[in-house]
Order: sequence, then structure tokens, then C-alpha cells
Amino acid sequence: MAPDTLSLAGKVAIVTGSGRENGIGASIAKTLARNGAAVTINYVSESSAVKAEKVAQSIRDEFGVGVALVRANVATPEGCDKIVSETLSQLGVDHVDILVNNAGVVEACTLAQADRALLERIFGVNVYGTIFMTQAALGLGKMPRGGRVIHIGSVGSKIEAPGIDVYGASKAAQDFLTSSWARELGRSRGITVNTVAPGVIVSDMSEDVIDIVGPFVALQRGENRAGKPEEVADVVLFLASEKSGWMTAQYVAVDAGLTTTAI
Repeated sequence: MAPDTLSLAGKVAIVTGSGRENGIGASIAKTLARNGAAVTINYVSESSAVKAEKVAQSIRDEFGVGVALVRANVATPEGCDKIVSETLSQLGVDHVDILVNNAGVVEACTLAQADRALLERIFGVNVYGTIFMTQAALGLGKMPRGGRVIHIGSVGSKIEAPGIDVYGASKAAQDFLTSSWARELGRSRGITVNTVAPGVIVSDMSEDVIDIVGPFVALQRGENRAGKPEEVADVVLFLASEKSGWMTAQYVAVDAGLTTTAI
């Protein structure tokens, strides 16, 4: 009997928002590639192009898998279609097996500061982007039975922290999409949909709100430290693998037990 494995050999994975060297998205892409998947690195701005190219090349050099590199904004249907079409073209494949909706925007604000522009930035990526990207992966990407849709959520949808109300609301919307789509896509297409929700993680993105989230380390049941991007990536790997086929509609907090004490 062959040994149990989390191998993703022959699979094609898109990880949005994966162009930051020290980000959760880049760590997820590297982990999936290390286990055999061809991956798409996605970034949004010209200023991050060099970093994204470095992430993509490091994956090619270290793991020897196919890597696509696509600049596009997930907040628009056109941007999401571009990510999928470029994935198929650059990797020379005809479908997408795994979608990780990792791209996210977090901005701290008070109620008075929540103007239309800020709402559009946060909801545009965190909610609209999740919807448009999943539509593109299913349609253009022809995701087959056994496909995986994994949202990178946040414990911010479950706990109260000053200044992240709008961000938390956007992630709560994403949580609802997880449970709703799990039924729709599971029954009709045999695709699982799950959320992985990081707690306090040291990454490029968390630097902007570390003053807000840092104190929550003291509420964790686990070790007295912030988490690492690769600790989130390892959970995504399991949910992307064939071993997770009977898990769907789940909210999996990777937070050292923070949500069990803070709610």
C-alpha cells in the first residue's frame, strides 16, 4: 500500500496576493509548490513587481515546478479573468485545481473615517475579489470535481478590536460565502470551500496594524508569540490536498487558540 501523502503533483494552484516575500500568500505558494503544484504568483502594483518576480523565481529554482506571474487587481472581474487566463497560458494547462483567495486589504479606521473610498478599497478586494476570482476559476478555469477553494480569512471576523470594524465586516462577509458556496459547489460540482483564518501573524501586511493586533498575543492559549506565515501555509496545504475531501464549509482558525478565549 502506498504511503499517505499530501502530494499535489500535477495540480495547478492560483494564490492571489502572493507577491510579497514575507507575506502569507508567498508562503502558501511556496508550500504548495514544494509539494508538487504548479502555482500562479499574483501581485497588483508596479512597485511590487520586483518582489513578486523574486518570489516566482525562488519557487522555480527551489522546487522546479511551473510558475506563472500575473499582475492584476482582483477587485475587478477583468483582473480576475486575466489571472486565470494568464495562468492557463503561461503554464500551458487547461484548468485550475486550487484557488487560494489570499489577496486582502486591511486598513484601521474609526466609524467617522470610514468614507466611501476606504469602503471600496477594503470590500473591493476582500469581498468582491473573492466573488470575482472564484467565478473566474470555476468558469474560465474549468475547476474540476475535487477542486479546492480556500479563502484566507481573519479572526477579525470573530473578535472585536478597535479600528478594524470595517475590515472585520468584510471578512465576516467572506465567511458567509464559504458556508454558502460549500453547499452550492459541493452538491453540484464536488468542490470544497473552506476558510483559513490567521490570528496574529508576523508578515508584511500585519506591520500596518501591529499596534492593534499585537496585544491579542496575550489572549492566546498557545505559545506567547506571534505566528509565522508558514504555519498558516501548512494548514492550507492540508485543505488543498486530497486528504481533506470530507472537509467543507469550515472556518479553521490558525491562531494559537485566540478565538476560543477572546470571543
